[in-house]
Amino acid sequence: MEIVHVISTLNIGGAEHFVVQLANEQAKDHKVGIVVLGTTDVHKNYLGKIVGTIEVVQLKWTKKYKLRQLFQFYKLIGNWRPKVVHAHLHNPFYYVFALSLFKGNTTYVHTIHSSFQNWEKTLGRMYRLRFINNRMLHICLTQSILKEVKNAFPKLRTQVIGNGINPHCPERDADTIRDFWNNFSKKPKIGSRLLAIGNICGHKNYKLLALSLESLAKAYPGLMCVQIGGQIEADLAHELTEINSPNLFMAGPIENAADFLSQADALIISSRQEGMPIVALEALSMGVPIIATPVGGMADIVNTNNGLLSENLQVSAFKKTIEDFLKMSSDHKRALRAGAQKAFVDNYEIGAVRNKYMTSYGLD
Repeated sequence: MEIVHVISTLNIGGAEHFVVQLANEQAKDHKVGIVVLGTTDVHKNYLGKIVGTIEVVQLKWTKKYKLRQLFQFYKLIGNWRPKVVHAHLHNPFYYVFALSLFKGNTTYVHTIHSSFQNWEKTLGRMYRLRFINNRMLHICLTQSILKEVKNAFPKLRTQVIGNGINPHCPERDADTIRDFWNNFSKKPKIGSRLLAIGNICGHKNYKLLALSLESLAKAYPGLMCVQIGGQIEADLAHELTEINSPNLFMAGPIENAADFLSQADALIISSRQEGMPIVALEALSMGVPIIATPVGGMADIVNTNNGLLSENLQVSAFKKTIEDFLKMSSDHKRALRAGAQKAFVDNYEIGAVRNKYMTSYGLD
């Protein structure tokens, strides 16, 4: 075994999606394994997307941070004897860090899949232990996140490698996607169809989205936005219902939600914090512009060639950004679509990202 990826589950999610695509790409010319620490949903997962040459071990742990689990993990990695162990997300990070204390002849890599704020406490703990163990190379998704990490923890080993994916190809046909958009009380109008993808939770900041859309409803009666995702925080979902924006429709959780971007005019991201969300890359790959708040990696992904960033996280600023998009000419929107696809090809195709990781592993 040359490369082992360690992740909590292979449930539907951005980090999980990336790990599977990266592992598949690496498996074309290297022996790759994936260790799944927790229990993966039997119905909604990426297991079926993994190529057959990759060995997958599911440990199915239901509890965290038990000594016997560390021994089990240590034994598994010892039997495989990989050159590289690559950790993804918090739980695997701790186990891989512990492993690196005892197995010093292996390369250890950790990808920070979200914002610096989500990792600040964990990285702070590792920083205090750097005199004992500073073997881990921490991969930041964007220059903005790297700058935050370096400012706070200058002695950690860090590098920037962005996320990457294969271009998203809708699994649904055009008629099915059209039926989805026509299923709401407002008739879709070309140029005014926005799609938000992500669960209803605090950091997605859908209250900002709802209030901004509500304030534009009278001036732009054709504007509509569909939000796809589950209700992680019920109180926030209730708050959105209370706002009752007439142009925001909540469709609930739907698999392969990026399919519906093919008939959207823009992806809209109202988050308080982000890393480099896979849905943003899916949008770029399909030539769909992005309207977003200037948080985390979004400030590195979105520019005037492929979308719009709001000045801040205030309703007035986000409303203005949406309105600026609505006022654009058809030619300007067409240029943004071309710019989105170019940005994807230049920066986010999985093959190029794979090469950068192989260099960081020392296996290029």
